[in-house]
Amino acid sequence: MNEYGIVYENVDLKKYTTLGVGGITKYLIEVTSENNLVSLIKYLKDNKIKYFILGNGSNVILDDSYFDGVIIRVNKLNKIEVNDDLVTASCGVKLGFLNNIALQHGLVSLYFASLIPGEVGASVMGNAGCYNHSLMEYVQSVKVLTNEGNIINISKSEIDYGYRYTSLKGNIILSVTFKLEKGDPLETLKLIKENNDKRMVSQPLDTKNVGSIFKNPEGFSAGKLIDDLGLKGYHINDAYVSEKHANFILNKGNATYLDMLNLINYIKLKVFEHYKISLEVEPKIISWSNL
Repeated sequence: MNEYGIVYENVDLKKYTTLGVGGITKYLIEVTSENNLVSLIKYLKDNKIKYFILGNGSNVILDDSYFDGVIIRVNKLNKIEVNDDLVTASCGVKLGFLNNIALQHGLVSLYFASLIPGEVGASVMGNAGCYNHSLMEYVQSVKVLTNEGNIINISKSEIDYGYRYTSLKGNIILSVTFKLEKGDPLETLKLIKENNDKRMVSQPLDTKNVGSIFKNPEGFSAGKLIDDLGLKGYHINDAYVSEKHANFILNKGNATYLDMLNLINYIKLKVFEHYKISLEVEPKIISWSNL
């Protein structure tokens, strides 16, 4: 499999997730080109080998049992092309870096995304966002590898999307073209700093976590619902509900996949018992047996 990229064997996936939870994978491959990614996926499917594409590892809770398959990383697919107000970014580009390049060209729309720790592919797939903005607002088209192995361009008008959702699931995003607005980069940098300072105060960014655990139910704040039940600080082994923000679960040591799932399910149960609201998990929960 070396022809597809850089191959590592028996890799501990804890190091590749912001939550610090994960098991050993038989292979991890960093693909080195879009063509290599497409060829590798075909090879794995033809040979019935399980695989999972891992972006920046910032929005996943990974199974920590042994994975007898291939983890694919796309971080080396990081091309950015700017053409007036259109910016095309490969799936492995980090959002913070994308925003920096856009600002250098006087394009300010993605200021909110500079604080999201994900990569373009996975982030657009889940319509990531914050500060009342989401990525799909600025998407013009998406280039994907379909489940059938075809490479096609999908325009925004063909994509259903909403809060932390797009209809792109089932495809692999290869690149995204954004249509951005011009503005004052210096004013935008000030706004980013203000937002970042607020985040440092209100969110536990110094501890291993996966961002918001639950989507906000319509009309409610998931964090407030959990906080009002007195669950801040509640823990199962090393998996803790953050004292700073109740919609964050922290790994304060060696929390396991099961610890995380058990704590998530406990919170969901308590919220449903008290409010009759079913919380929906925001990060992807990945079980190897379901791939």
